[in-house]
Amino acid sequence: MKLINQIVLGTMKLRKYFNNIEDLSAFLNYAHLKGFRQLHVSNEYSSYDLIVKSLKIIKKKKFTFILKLAEPETDKLHFSLKRFKQKIDKYRHDLGEKNIFIVQLVNRHKCNNSRKYLSNELKIFDEIQNIINRLKKDNHIQSFYYFPYHINSNEIKRYKFIDGIACYRNIYEKKNDNYALENNYKIIAMRTFGGINKIVNKKNLKKLIMFNACNKLVKKIIVGVNNKRQLDQLLKVC
Repeated sequence: MKLINQIVLGTMKLRKYFNNIEDLSAFLNYAHLKGFRQLHVSNEYSSYDLIVKSLKIIKKKKFTFILKLAEPETDKLHFSLKRFKQKIDKYRHDLGEKNIFIVQLVNRHKCNNSRKYLSNELKIFDEIQNIINRLKKDNHIQSFYYFPYHINSNEIKRYKFIDGIACYRNIYEKKNDNYALENNYKIIAMRTFGGINKIVNKKNLKKLIMFNACNKLVKKIIVGVNNKRQLDQLLKVC
C-alpha cells in the first residue's frame, strides 16, 4: 500500500486556522488533488460545521471519513442503540452519502472505572453487532473500529464485526499492540505526533510517520495538518 493511502488528515484544529468556507474548501480540494482523500471528523469538533459547509462546494470530490462517534457522550449516560444509529445517519447526511464511512465508536460510560467500563462494553458490542453487519452489507459503512479506554483480553475477545481499534500510537506509546495482535485487529493510529506532548519537527517528521507505516498492525495513520505548507511537508514524506 502506498504511504499516502494510509494517511488520514485530522480536522480537530482546522477551525483555528480557517474561518470561512471558501478558504477551507480550497484547502480540502488541494489535499484531494494531491492524493489525501481520508479525513477524521467529529461533530464534537468546532471545525465540524465549517467542514460540512465546505464540502458542499467541492461535493464532486469523494472522501473516506473516519467518524468519531461518541455514544454515550458522557460518563453518566447509558448507551442508546437508537441514538447510535441516528448519529451514523446524521453523519452520512451531513457529509454526503456517496462517500465512504468508517465508524470509530467512543464509549464514555464509566470510562474511569475499568471493571464497569469493560462490562458495559461487552453489552454494547452484543447489542450493535447485527446493525453493524447490516450497515456494512448495505454499503452504508465500510468498517467498524472502537477506541479502547481499557482493554482486557480475558473479558473482551475478538468480535468478527469489529475491524480494529483506533488508539494512541507513537514512538512512546504502543500499549495496545499486543491486544490488537491477539485479536487480529488492525489499528488506526492517533496522536502520532505525541498529542499535547508534541514531539514532531521538520527533522523527525518522516521518522514519526514511518514508525506507524512500517508496522503491519497499522491500517491508517491520523495526522494533524492545518495548512498548505504542512500538507506539502507531509507530501514530501509520502
